[in-house]
Amino acid sequence: MSTPAARPALRADAARNRERVTAAARRMFAERGLDVPFEDIARQAGVGVATLYRRFPTREDLVAAAYEDGMTAYADAVAAALDD
Repeated sequence: MSTPAARPALRADAARNRERVTAAARRMFAERGLDVPFEDIARQAGVGVATLYRRFPTREDLVAAAYEDGMTAYADAVAAALDD
């Protein structure tokens, strides 16, 4: 059985852009809902829309990335509670 391939490491600038986009998406989703245009998110993040689409080709990809850390924290809390 093989193990899943790890995601390749991003260049430093690409990692910063990814973080800027996901942070902007979280803010804008909270303010305006999940249908906020990608162009508005890119502008808020200070990146071009092509940069946003390169990392997040679908809205589902962006939503998942924007909330990944929070969902992981919730899952970890649930697991810890169940262990107790």
